[in-house]
Amino acid sequence: MTSVEFLDKLKEHLVDFEARPAQQMMLAACERVITAGGVLLVEAPTGVGKTFAYAIPAILSGKKTIISTNKKNLQDQLIQKDLPLLARVRNFRFSVAKGFSNYLCLLSLHGFQPKTPIEAQERVRLLRWVEMTEAGEYDSLMPPSPIWDEVCADSAGCLRQDCPYYDQCFYFRARERWFGADLLVVNHALLAADAALALDAGRGLLPDAEILIIDEAHALEDAFSSAFTRWVSRHTLENLVREVMALDRRLAAKAHSLLSRLQTLAPAFFEQLRTRYPWERCRVTPEEFVLRTEAELLLQTLVQLQATIEDFLAKESPTLFAQSDARAHLVKIRKCAAWVAEVGATLLRFLEPAQMGSPLVRWTESFENRAVLSVSPLHPKTELQEGLLARFPSVILTSATLSVAGDFSYIQQQLGIAGETLALASSFDYARQARLYVHRLEPPERGQLSEEYINELAHRIVRVVERTEGGALVLFTNARVLEEAAQRVRERLGPHRTVLCQGEAPRAQLLAQFKTDGHAVLFGLDSFWEGIDVPGPALRAVIITRIPFEVPDDPVHEARVERLREEGRDPFNEYILPRAALKLKQGFGRLIRTATDTGEVHILDGRVLTRSYGKRLLRALPSEMEIRVID
Repeated sequence: MTSVEFLDKLKEHLVDFEARPAQQMMLAACERVITAGGVLLVEAPTGVGKTFAYAIPAILSGKKTIISTNKKNLQDQLIQKDLPLLARVRNFRFSVAKGFSNYLCLLSLHGFQPKTPIEAQERVRLLRWVEMTEAGEYDSLMPPSPIWDEVCADSAGCLRQDCPYYDQCFYFRARERWFGADLLVVNHALLAADAALALDAGRGLLPDAEILIIDEAHALEDAFSSAFTRWVSRHTLENLVREVMALDRRLAAKAHSLLSRLQTLAPAFFEQLRTRYPWERCRVTPEEFVLRTEAELLLQTLVQLQATIEDFLAKESPTLFAQSDARAHLVKIRKCAAWVAEVGATLLRFLEPAQMGSPLVRWTESFENRAVLSVSPLHPKTELQEGLLARFPSVILTSATLSVAGDFSYIQQQLGIAGETLALASSFDYARQARLYVHRLEPPERGQLSEEYINELAHRIVRVVERTEGGALVLFTNARVLEEAAQRVRERLGPHRTVLCQGEAPRAQLLAQFKTDGHAVLFGLDSFWEGIDVPGPALRAVIITRIPFEVPDDPVHEARVERLREEGRDPFNEYILPRAALKLKQGFGRLIRTATDTGEVHILDGRVLTRSYGKRLLRALPSEMEIRVID
């Protein structure tokens, strides 16, 4: 069966299915890369049908394939809808892979010692659930368990074949399905964890595969940056000390002097950190860090504590934990040893130049009663290249937002990859379905917000909402502006219009309420610019309050800009502007999700009309729309 024949067969299972030209172009390009090897970047706008375009040639190739997504809703769509449908045309095995903590650990549950009546009741509930569940996955447990962190599986604590419950283990039974599947679905976070393990130990968590398909690839860099970012706070160390002291009285006695030292050093260090670096964020270098001596004392104590715990495990575990009913306690100690090691490794990364991998960015954060040390890769290119992409002969990266007007150079530079590129045309008729309005409203410089600006912003939002009778998603780049504008909009719209704000309820709950209401207004920050899928009339206006330029004082952003300047390059045109253009494109893309959707997009930032870079930003949006200007 050819890919074209496979597509044609889908007509037997999908009413009114018709392969689109853009979908066929993508399918042919994916087929070439899967057959010959290499890298393909495909920008496939909503409505192209990219899932079928990349999955069909992968299935027909007979090669082991891994598909990674960023958002859970796309992962669920693949597993529950798209792949079962494709399996009706051509039989193949597929599964979903999740990290350790998504699965219940039977040893930890049976060995869990409740401290309160509520914990005792919860343990009984979970023991009953074990008799009913097949997968033992967190997502299938309702309501969620308040003791899950105590009883979930953990890679550091896992005893593997030495566990008395190994043959019944939910995680390892799932792994058998992963290794037996022809096509495995994962998320970007697990992909990053797999890459980290591959770099450290030479082998990852996931089975070897010949094809890697990264859907929602625009989010890959940020997912890897987040996965490789580490931080330490006073709270971290205080919790760690409490955990070690409560683990085992014999261990606590052996580590008494070290724990006492940490209890003294940690509060003093973080209080000094808050005093010496009182800013919300402050980027530092190891050489310039003024509390280096104090941090080295903390690190030395953590290294000694780690050695003490590992020595205790080596000497005591063969005898003290030989009985199966004591092994849950052994798991907890091993998890704690790994935690101590991770905190120590983070401090070391903060204090010492990177020995391998990407260059590091280090910064402090100070709040009213809290101070934090953080460290992150400047660009996770090494982690992406050596830990992930180099392991697969064929790699396909796809998203609705990978290029700026067909130019893929930004994403290629950020990920450090080269390959074939393909920018597909949208199947939507934007000239008919969408209207674009740009308002002549100039936002003040950052940090100089005025009452007049907030009032004018709220006034314009209210005008749009009244005209569309709600159904509006309002996107912000600043939490303070969102809060103040929302307050004014609520006052002006009155109690008869529902106004929902990010932070007032979980994201999923806000979205569900927005869809159900049909006339609500939803205010959102960063995470609402993408991954929001509201087809139909419940969403008929997207209001973008400001060009989504990166926050200039973000330490990683600041370090990237500085590095580009050092290399004699243009940070604004090569990094800042393309990043803003892609995010603007993502925000715009929330509006039209199907061929029958209609609505309007309002950009409340007149700089797209008055600044030289404005045309480049607007070129990122569908070109067939007329731009209407509102004074």
